Amino acid sequence: MIKGFVDFSTLGFNKEDIFLKTTYYAIFRSFFIIFAFLAIVFGSMASATGKPLYIAVVPFKINAEKDLTFLKDGIVDMFSSRLSWEDRVTVKSRQETAKALEAVAGPLNESKAQEIGVKLGADYVLFGSLTVFGNSVSIDAKVVDVSGTRPPLAFFNQIHGIEKVIPEINLFALDINEKVFGRVMPSQKVPVTSQTPQAQPSQAQAPQAQTDVPAHPEKLVAGGFGEIDVQESQKTAPSPAFITTQGTRDQSAQFWKSRNFKHLINGMALGDVDNDGRIETVIITPHAVHIYRYEKNRLAKTKEIPESRNKNFIGVDVADINGNGYAEIFVTSLNAHKNNLTSFVLEYNGQKFNKIVKKSPWYYRVVELPGRGRVLFGQRQKGTGENPFFSAIFEMVWQNSDYVPENKLLPPKRANLMGFTFGNAMNTGKNVAVAYDKNDRIRIVEPSGKVVWTSSERYGGSTIYFSLPRTDQDSENLLYFPMCIHIRDLDADGKYEVIAARNYDIAGRLLERFRKFTDSQIEVFSWNGLGLADVWKTRKISGYIRDFEIGDFDNDGKDELIAAVIMKEGSIVWTTPQSSLIAYELK
Repeated sequence: MIKGFVDFSTLGFNKEDIFLKTTYYAIFRSFFIIFAFLAIVFGSMASATGKPLYIAVVPFKINAEKDLTFLKDGIVDMFSSRLSWEDRVTVKSRQETAKALEAVAGPLNESKAQEIGVKLGADYVLFGSLTVFGNSVSIDAKVVDVSGTRPPLAFFNQIHGIEKVIPEINLFALDINEKVFGRVMPSQKVPVTSQTPQAQPSQAQAPQAQTDVPAHPEKLVAGGFGEIDVQESQKTAPSPAFITTQGTRDQSAQFWKSRNFKHLINGMALGDVDNDGRIETVIITPHAVHIYRYEKNRLAKTKEIPESRNKNFIGVDVADINGNGYAEIFVTSLNAHKNNLTSFVLEYNGQKFNKIVKKSPWYYRVVELPGRGRVLFGQRQKGTGENPFFSAIFEMVWQNSDYVPENKLLPPKRANLMGFTFGNAMNTGKNVAVAYDKNDRIRIVEPSGKVVWTSSERYGGSTIYFSLPRTDQDSENLLYFPMCIHIRDLDADGKYEVIAARNYDIAGRLLERFRKFTDSQIEVFSWNGLGLADVWKTRKISGYIRDFEIGDFDNDGKDELIAAVIMKEGSIVWTTPQSSLIAYELK
């Protein structure tokens, strides 16, 4: 039993202001303002008619000296995700819209937009342009009623200089979702003042769901826990650590938190690395391996293994794959340029930890398989700068003093091993791969490579990246690694669940090069015959989850879900990173 629980009702919510001086972020402030105008029209009309409305989002025309074509997809994605509302508002697919646009000649105007809408069977068409001249940005947008019964909704805004307070943009978007569409998002926020009038939800709209209260890791203190109103699913949650997603009931929100570490945690794993019968917690920072053991309600460090700063550790796993009784520590590591692998494996020999494998070109990932225990999987980096998603995934075995591929599990270009797991996720008795794609959407993939299902929403989210070859001389070409994902039977009912983290980005991941996560939670999914449906989730916390593991980290005979939370990344000069571990009881 973990001691030292916290009362969520005593917790405050405190986000640090983020000042990113870039003109492109100022553009997104205006896009959200556009969205406020659109939301009023669509929200009220969808409620009035009682049937779904269809809107086509035409890619904005970009007028700029620099190549900003990446914004076209970003703008469409942003509007599509925020305007879509199940059974109320449906956004026409990008392919349908593009095909209809090709059939319309000449510059796009109101009449041409109506023509496109007729071809698509849409009720509304959104189109516009963005013009960048020096430090000035102008945005023109219109929403056209295809039937012609309502006048077009026009928007114009011109921005001068550099904007700030990027989190305010995200809070504004959440405010619009809740107050205009009547869609309560799981986040507490400070209301954003706007000149846009707010549409009141009609009686036909669904009642508002309860808002989650974020817990700030820096303010978690030991001592007691309180009752909170949460929701209940038809499937009973495994413990009060989770809130459920349907119905209502009271449960306690309890978990343990470590002290704050003044370094950036890049990964964590659990295992008996010294063969003493007790589980250790292995943590990696960018250039060191740290080994801790839970004792007397705290983590006590037993060993620190520093490495060269020319290495960048991005993943860690623990398992006794060679079968000698000592669990190996598999460290997936990039070189100084973050464009090639220099992984290694540590093992305790009774006196010290030695490297039994050095400079390995493999990504490593350990998966717990029922009936087999912990199994090692690998994905090879074939050359400097090669896309980490390109190569196949293999089961690995110990042979001739090295870990070598034995069975191919997944063909190339299906997943990166850092965001991969394998097991009976669909509860059919057949093992499948569950992994993130390059856009952080969860996919279920058969060993043949056939994609069975893909989530509509993004999960995971990491700031750890791989450097691909540059497409031009001025900009880096970064590919972010996915987060870990697990398959376990958490409630011991004989059915397996998929466990994933979700980190919330202040920019909605529209600008991939400037990721900044504000808060996070862990969600649990169960296969319902059509897809993975969420059944439990942790309360939201401030800070983002870097890695998480499931196991008996406190050696009490019961499994816990333990996560590494980053409060401050320390990426700005003269700032200190700050991380901590939190653990949830599962039974």
